[in-house]
Amino acid sequence: MMPAEIDLTPLFAPRSVAILGASPRPSPGRYIIETLQNFGFEGGIYPVNPNYEDVADTPCYDALSSLPEAPDVVAFCVSPTRALDAFRTLPDIGARAAVIFGGGFGEAGDEGQAIQSEIVSLCQEAGIALCGPNCMGVISPHARSATYLQGGRNREQLAGNVGLISQSGSICISMLSDVSRFGFSLVASTGNEAVVSTAAVLEYMVDNTETEIIATFTETIGEPERYLAALDRAADAGKPVVVLKVGKTERTREAITTHTGGMAGDERVFSEMLRAHRAIEVSEFDELIEVLAAFQGSSIPSGPRMSVVTSSGGA
Repeated sequence: MMPAEIDLTPLFAPRSVAILGASPRPSPGRYIIETLQNFGFEGGIYPVNPNYEDVADTPCYDALSSLPEAPDVVAFCVSPTRALDAFRTLPDIGARAAVIFGGGFGEAGDEGQAIQSEIVSLCQEAGIALCGPNCMGVISPHARSATYLQGGRNREQLAGNVGLISQSGSICISMLSDVSRFGFSLVASTGNEAVVSTAAVLEYMVDNTETEIIATFTETIGEPERYLAALDRAADAGKPVVVLKVGKTERTREAITTHTGGMAGDERVFSEMLRAHRAIEVSEFDELIEVLAAFQGSSIPSGPRMSVVTSSGGA
């Protein structure tokens, strides 16, 4: 897991972004470049692919070693084997963060686990903040930055006060598809959490001034003590943490193992820990959305009393 000294700033607020495997055809690499352009990203944007001269009107480089500056973050739009070969060069070029979108790593058997293990070792030795593998990536509307698989985002509509940490990519897709009730300060689809964990992102969001509410879609907790300490820090800072934890049946726990390679724990114990550390647990996706929307109000109830306003007594 991730050492505390790894800095997440290059991941969430990079000064330059390299996109390995960028292509002019509709593809993740092109979507990332177009999103950065649409967001008005002011740093360097560097597509890397020896087969093209430019991608999305941006000059393309033949290798990471050919870039004019050290990229803060490198987005990997390539296969696991190619990702490993390129990842070995990151310390030499001075990269400080990375996002690996593809699957086939720790969740995919011995070979994938071996590749992920070497990548983790490289990150720990060089202090590289890795998001993923097997994730959708990162969006930082206020920093005008994104290393996220899907394009077509409107930064002004997207920006808000909710920080989202999800081990599920599809949950990110669902929540980003409707920003009519609240927007996002930061979005982290963490996937396998080989290096950057939910706990680490939670710490970062507590310190992030634009984040006022934190939502997590959680399958497993890899750093329990760090996670609970982060919940305490969030509560002390007045930032509610709303948690949707999945994996409450044996069938779901088996699915989690094949999805992110994680292991789900005892749900009763987890619920008690959340309560003890002042987090808000919800039981389903719709409830998560409603609680986040409720926190957009100008004042929060201070006690257990409740009133209901409805257009129909019968309803």
